[in-house]
Amino acid sequence: MLLVITNKFDLACDFFILRLKERSIPFLRLNTEDYGNSFQINISLAGYDASYEINFADGRLVTNADIKAVYFRQPVSPDAPHDLAESDKEFSRREAREILRSLWRLINHGKWFNHPKELWLASNKIEQLTIAQRLGFKIPDTCVSMSELTVRNFIESHEGQVVCKAVKHGFLRQGLDVQIATTQRVGSEFLNQFGNYAQVPMIFQEEIHKAFDVRVTVVGDNVFATAIHSQQHPQTIVDWRLLDLQEFDIEHEAIKMPAHLDELCKQITRYFNLKYSAIDLIKTVQGEYFFLELNPNGEWAWIEQKTGYPIRDAIIDCLRV
Repeated sequence: MLLVITNKFDLACDFFILRLKERSIPFLRLNTEDYGNSFQINISLAGYDASYEINFADGRLVTNADIKAVYFRQPVSPDAPHDLAESDKEFSRREAREILRSLWRLINHGKWFNHPKELWLASNKIEQLTIAQRLGFKIPDTCVSMSELTVRNFIESHEGQVVCKAVKHGFLRQGLDVQIATTQRVGSEFLNQFGNYAQVPMIFQEEIHKAFDVRVTVVGDNVFATAIHSQQHPQTIVDWRLLDLQEFDIEHEAIKMPAHLDELCKQITRYFNLKYSAIDLIKTVQGEYFFLELNPNGEWAWIEQKTGYPIRDAIIDCLRV
């Protein structure tokens, strides 16, 4: 049986599960916010061994022997009981999160796609850029700082052709609401108002003038490259993710990259011990490719829907269920 760990509102998992049903593959969906309500976890430590069982409210019982593979998508913190005092709810959520993390550690490492520990280790943008350059990718000239002098010198050295972005990621989730801090151009006006901005470190990079953005989805030995024609709309020239907030669509095109770039994408994915990654590149008007970042658990469903790439099947085949 395939264990799918996610949340109730993950549309990509809905799309994935539809394919599991079409292929008659047994699975069990675990929505982590339901821990304590629709399922409970029991862990037993005896001697040198630890065992666990997942008990569901409908009577189903799952043990380690039942789980052949695990697909880990977008788990969220369990809900705290409604009758708890507000001062106790965070304690309840913290303890529940820790039980879930304990369960992740008890499931055999080889069953995961990808293991949560590997996702965490792979999620640092600064290390990604360092490793990407070491492997042979081109990267934009980059500065990470919150020092006005350092930022000013960097922007001036690139004649004001600079963008900035969040160090971690630009998404802030509050329940079902999502806010995004987009990649933005910065220049003299930004420097003149530097003291008015929140004092947090940011990533500053030379602006690479694009022909288009490229989303590369790596699943095992499969590399699915998609051109996102972000330059067709003024609103998405700098950050194509704004398409999520607009009513227009952006053309997506399945493309073939040079073979050495396919290999680099597989290499950096393997470097972080991942079976899956979503890599963002830029292709310049001169035909060069630049690495921006790697998302070890990035979205992929819309890419399959736009291009027809068999990403769901590649994931299922990689899980070997």
